[in-house]
Amino acid sequence: MLNLDQLRIFQAVALTRSFTRAADVVHLTQPGISKHIRQMEDYFGTPLFDRSGRKATLTEAGAILFEATQGVMSMIDVAEQRIDDLKGLRGGRLRLGTSFPIGVYLLPRVLARYRKKFPAIEVTLDISLSGTIGPKVLANEIDLGLASYEPHDPRLVARAFMTDELIAIVPRHHKLAHKRHINPHELTEDTFIVAAPGAGTRTLLEDRLRDQGIVLQRVLDFGNLEGVKHAVEAGLGISIQARSVVMREVASGSLRAVKLAGFDPTIPFYYVCRKGAHMSHAAKALIEMLPTASPSRHRSRGTAEHRDQDR
Repeated sequence: MLNLDQLRIFQAVALTRSFTRAADVVHLTQPGISKHIRQMEDYFGTPLFDRSGRKATLTEAGAILFEATQGVMSMIDVAEQRIDDLKGLRGGRLRLGTSFPIGVYLLPRVLARYRKKFPAIEVTLDISLSGTIGPKVLANEIDLGLASYEPHDPRLVARAFMTDELIAIVPRHHKLAHKRHINPHELTEDTFIVAAPGAGTRTLLEDRLRDQGIVLQRVLDFGNLEGVKHAVEAGLGISIQARSVVMREVASGSLRAVKLAGFDPTIPFYYVCRKGAHMSHAAKALIEMLPTASPSRHRSRGTAEHRDQDR
């Protein structure tokens, strides 16, 4: 007979497509993972994974079991959340998944206040690209997502909790450094520094530039936001980022910020959850603590009112 631990191990291998990475996820050794999977395959009398390639891929039988496992784990998580709710906010857990701008630059102060107020709640944080947040919510890998780009999936609910401002950032001695405004068409005259594909700010920016018929020709991908900022500081090009991401560098003078003209500079940040799913008290309490505007700007009354309507 199968047990929940075996299903969690099977789920980890299926999601990571690796026995080694699954071992890290469930805190077992790789031989231990292999042993449990062999026992499950003996139980069903058929292979669950194809091990012939570099990655462990599900067989047809494995895919059937994975679909069932996802449903079982989802129900177990819902039960755990509801049992935690019986305790109010005196216990339980909260699995957060956030984009880099939110997780690195906005959330630390929020989590400091949250953990001080609710020390018994176990919080885990997964920081990744905005494009991965929705799939992780749907896969039940996280309870609540915070994204820099709205996911377009009918199975998800996304609500804006704050609005930041997109600004151009240039090296301190750049020819545009002393301009008050920059037109998006001027971006094509210089190398444009971007974060990785799937980053929320990059996706939003590309959408809005495309709407204006602008396609960036000279693009340099620097992977993450810190890499982007260091590249601009070094004079490799220019970029557009949320103001909250570059506040420190602009204040120190290592970067110059230039407002955007003829271009919608707003960038909403969203909290994301599964449509119709139970939301725990722990998640609701975190949402209540989220900022409603960038620390560099006045609080946005509109987004605060929007959030009030969702309570």
